[in-house]
Amino acid sequence: MSENEKKPMTRKEFKEQIIKKAQADREFRKALVRNPKRAIGQLGVQFPEDVEVKVVEDSAGVVYLVLPVNLDELTDEQLDDVAGGESNNCNHLTGCTPAFRE
Repeated sequence: MSENEKKPMTRKEFKEQIIKKAQADREFRKALVRNPKRAIGQLGVQFPEDVEVKVVEDSAGVVYLVLPVNLDELTDEQLDDVAGGESNNCNHLTGCTPAFRE
């Protein structure tokens, strides 16, 4: 990897970066809740049209559980993407920028 290339970030690192920005920037937080794809897009990250992005604000009275993708329901191509089989930094989960690795 050359100095000019950015190291792909994990999905966890990506989420942490977005949360950190939302905590520091009240206007970004409002935009993120209102229209997550547009708010994240302003940071240079584009998601494919068929990918939905949901943002919820945590509260003491609600517990949120995010279940992982059921790998039995993925096509071979999707399974390759999830397993990091894409080499061109594009896949159905993240689009083309930034690249994620699990």
